[in-house]
Amino acid sequence: MSLLPTSVSSFPLLVVLNPHAGKKQGQQQFSTIVKPALDKAERPFRLIETTAKGHALTYFKENTQQILSDLAQSLATGTSKDLVLRIMVLGGDGTVHEIVNGILGALKRLDFLQSDLQPKIEFSVAPTGTGNSIATSLGISCVQDAIDRYLSGNTQALRIMTVSTRDERPLSATSVPASSPPSPVPFQEWNVQLYTVVVNSFGLHAATVYEAEGFRSLGNDRFKVSALKNIALLQQYPAKLDLYGPIQRYDSALRGFAAVPTTNATSPDEENTLSLHLPGPFTYLLITKQASLEPGFTPTPLARASDEWLDVLAVQNTGRLAMLKILGGAKSGTHIEDARVQYFKAKAVELETPQSGRLCVDGEFLPIGAGSHGRVRFEIVSDPRVQLFHVFS
Repeated sequence: MSLLPTSVSSFPLLVVLNPHAGKKQGQQQFSTIVKPALDKAERPFRLIETTAKGHALTYFKENTQQILSDLAQSLATGTSKDLVLRIMVLGGDGTVHEIVNGILGALKRLDFLQSDLQPKIEFSVAPTGTGNSIATSLGISCVQDAIDRYLSGNTQALRIMTVSTRDERPLSATSVPASSPPSPVPFQEWNVQLYTVVVNSFGLHAATVYEAEGFRSLGNDRFKVSALKNIALLQQYPAKLDLYGPIQRYDSALRGFAAVPTTNATSPDEENTLSLHLPGPFTYLLITKQASLEPGFTPTPLARASDEWLDVLAVQNTGRLAMLKILGGAKSGTHIEDARVQYFKAKAVELETPQSGRLCVDGEFLPIGAGSHGRVRFEIVSDPRVQLFHVFS
C-alpha cells in the first residue's frame, strides 16, 4: 500500500516507535512530545509501531521498495539526489540496527545497490532505549533535544560497519552450543553477514551484555550487576586480533593518535596492509563507531560516528582490580591513559578464536566458530552505494 498519493509533494517522516525499548516510555513520549511538536511544525509523519523484536527488520525488508517508489513519485521534478528518506526512531540502538539491516537487505535483493537510484537516509534518534549509544555520543540528552535537532535540519554521516565471514553457513543471532567442533567448510570470499552501527564486542563486555538479560527486571542497573558478577568471575578469552591499515594508536604522551608503521604482510584477498597483531588473550575488546555506549560510559572517547575509522579498544590478560580501575576511568574517558589499555583506529580488523564463542553485535549475540574457518572480519563501509545513512546532529 502506498504511503502517499503520488500527487503529494511532501513525503512523510517515518516515525518508528518501539514501545518496549528501555523503560517502555516511548508511547508516552510520542504522545506528549513528538506528535505535538511535529504537528506544530506542520511536518507530516507516519507512525510505525513495532510489536516484537525483529519487527523493524522485517518491516523494512518487506516495504523499502514501496517506500522508495512512493518517495520517488512524490517528487514532481527531481533526480536520485533528491531521494531523502527521513526516519525518526523512538527506541534504542537495536531498533536503528534493525532498520539499517532491513533497508540494506531490501536494496541488495532489489538490485538498488547496483543502480543509480541511491537514496539518502536520515535518522533522527530519540533516546528512549536502554543504552542510547548513538544519541549519547551526539550529546542528545532527551526526546525534546532530538526533536529540536531534527527540525534544525543539520545532519552528519552515520558510518556503518560490516561483519563478514568466510563460512558458507550464514551467521544467525542465536545461542552457541556448549561444544561444537568445526566442520570442514572450504574458505570462500568474505561474505557480509550483517551491518552494525554501534559496537561489536568480545570478552568481558560481550559476557556482561549476554548475562544482563537474566537481570532484566532491574532495568539499566542490570548491566552493572552483570558486570560486577563477570569481574568477580573474571575470565581471559583466548583469541588473536589482526588490524589492517592504515592504522593509528593512541599515545598518552601526545594525547592523540600516532601512525603505526606497517608490515609487509597483507590480509588474504585484501589490499589493506597488516599493521598490527595482538596475540591475546583478551579481557575486554570493543570494535565500535560510537564514543559512548550509554550515559556515563565512554570507552572510546575519541570515536566519531562520521569518520572513516573503526575505533578498537583492547585490554589483554588483565586482572580484576585493574579492570575495575579501567572501567571506572571509562566513566569520563580517562582510562585510555592507562598503559594496559590499547586504543587504535583502523580500517579493518579480523578476529580468530581457538574455540567456539560468541560476539555481541549491537546487542545481538552471534556464534563464531573455532579456528581459521570461523574467522570474522569487521570493516568500515566506504562504498557509497551502501553508506547511505546520516543522522540529525
